[in-house]
Amino acid sequence: MLFDSPRIMKPVIAYKYIVAIGLLLLSASLVLKHYFVLPDFADGFLKGTGIGVLLLALVKKQRVKQSNN
Repeated sequence: MLFDSPRIMKPVIAYKYIVAIGLLLLSASLVLKHYFVLPDFADGFLKGTGIGVLLLALVKKQRVKQSNN
């Protein structure tokens, strides 16, 4: 089944990847805006998604910390 695989990530490692994805989205927005004419919608979408993903990582980190206590 799907969840029986031995490759299930530990929660501590998972939120580090989520932080990296959020930072990548934020930096991609800045780089794309520097080299190309990017509409405000696309720029705002990338920045908003990046911030949302970073907040998701913070919530996930807090939940992991609370479950360990």
